[in-house]
Amino acid sequence: MAGESKLQNKCRGHAEKYRVLVRKVHVEGRKGWPDLLLIFPVTGETVYVEMKNPNLKGTLGKLQAREQDKIRKRGGAAYICDDFSYFCTIIKRHLGK
Repeated sequence: MAGESKLQNKCRGHAEKYRVLVRKVHVEGRKGWPDLLLIFPVTGETVYVEMKNPNLKGTLGKLQAREQDKIRKRGGAAYICDDFSYFCTIIKRHLGK
């Protein structure tokens, strides 16, 4: 878990450099909800990111996969991230850079 936490903190710091509002999300009674909610400046676009331990190359659990699917089916942006450079790509994509 330490690897995931370390990656998550690094990613949060990177996003905040671009004024992206980052929140760790715990939804009561809703297991499998993505770890991070990103809200982008100017557009207010929301992006959901499930963080995974980069050292273990974690896989999605059933509930996590179901939540990702529900978000995407409604037109939402949902990602699974276990790599800092991939997180940077997510930020660039949604900032339009």
